[in-house]
Amino acid sequence: MKAEEFQNKLNSIQEKIGKDASSLILDDLAVLITDNQNMNKDIETKDSQIENLKKTNETLQTVNGNLLQQIGVEDDPDTKQKEEDKKSQPFDFRSCFDEKRKFQKII
Repeated sequence: MKAEEFQNKLNSIQEKIGKDASSLILDDLAVLITDNQNMNKDIETKDSQIENLKKTNETLQTVNGNLLQQIGVEDDPDTKQKEEDKKSQPFDFRSCFDEKRKFQKII
């Protein structure tokens, strides 16, 4: 509840119960007013922090996206070399047999 709305409600309560009864509970009303003001300040602080964090997050996402676009994708030269080595080597049928001329289990 906003400070003005809260103050209006307290004034309404004081008018309904009268001046004598309101003076009896005035200290409790002062505690409520103070707590409400502190709560409103905390909420405003949290809202501003959340807004700042959202802006920072959006900025970081934009910067990271730009950085990713700048990174070039290159093929790994080691992978190319391994593939070329595999293609250039002929298959040796003798590797399929053991010393007793039986098929080896290939796992």
